[in-house]
Amino acid sequence: MHRNTVKHRFSNKAASYEQYAIVQKEMANRLSAMVQTAIPRDAVASILEVGCGTGGLTRLIRSQYPHADYEAIDLAAGMIAQAQASLARLGLTGSFYQADAEEWVWTQPAACKDLIVSGACFQWFFRPEQTIRGLCRLLAPNAPLYFSTFGPDTFCELHDSFAHAHASLGEKGVRHGLSFLSAEQWLSMLEAAGMSSLRATTQKVVLAYPGVSDFLHAVKAVGANASEDKSAGLGRRRLLLAMMDYYERTYGGEHGVRVTYDLLYISGVR
Repeated sequence: MHRNTVKHRFSNKAASYEQYAIVQKEMANRLSAMVQTAIPRDAVASILEVGCGTGGLTRLIRSQYPHADYEAIDLAAGMIAQAQASLARLGLTGSFYQADAEEWVWTQPAACKDLIVSGACFQWFFRPEQTIRGLCRLLAPNAPLYFSTFGPDTFCELHDSFAHAHASLGEKGVRHGLSFLSAEQWLSMLEAAGMSSLRATTQKVVLAYPGVSDFLHAVKAVGANASEDKSAGLGRRRLLLAMMDYYERTYGGEHGVRVTYDLLYISGVR
């Protein structure tokens, strides 16, 4: 998916994001608790948040470290507007910039941040290994990076259902949605970038939606829909109907259809 597509999609969904971002809120709460447990308030003077979105993690981290210099970047202008407004309502301040983190990191001075955090953003990197190196470059010696992202088992029911639908129609399967990296892959990149004290925690969250269409609507409402499928018209409709039928028969129950989220929480120290 092109970077501009990602930017416009998230910007357009900024108003509906928090209503549907159930799992992202859980990720923000858990990540902020990890940070707060590990890092005393007076140990941080400069914080960078990558991919602030509508400010769910921003509000939590900013509240924990109110005296630190706080800088947040996001690709989508609409998301930044929501984050600024939500922070202002709490009487908190921060500096917000619309920027592509994968390019922005190389324009900043080295060793300028005491803490870098990011919630549910790194899965969108086009060049994750290079960007990790750039982010680690911004950390002062002994400064930590904490981030959450989605693991490879995320939406496993959806991927299985699409694979079955493609096969039932005699088609070659394609990926519907992002391909997520494993915790081991992220840790390997951090180690290659010179980070130490590496840690990874995983969490499985299973939600139930009334139907597959409700689940797909929720994904679209947070701007996270992505696919390698280029088909359109009647062919795509047949595929979707076959996928939804298999999904509901295989993963449905009295409480609705099952959706698995594979959550990763990763940290390291420069």
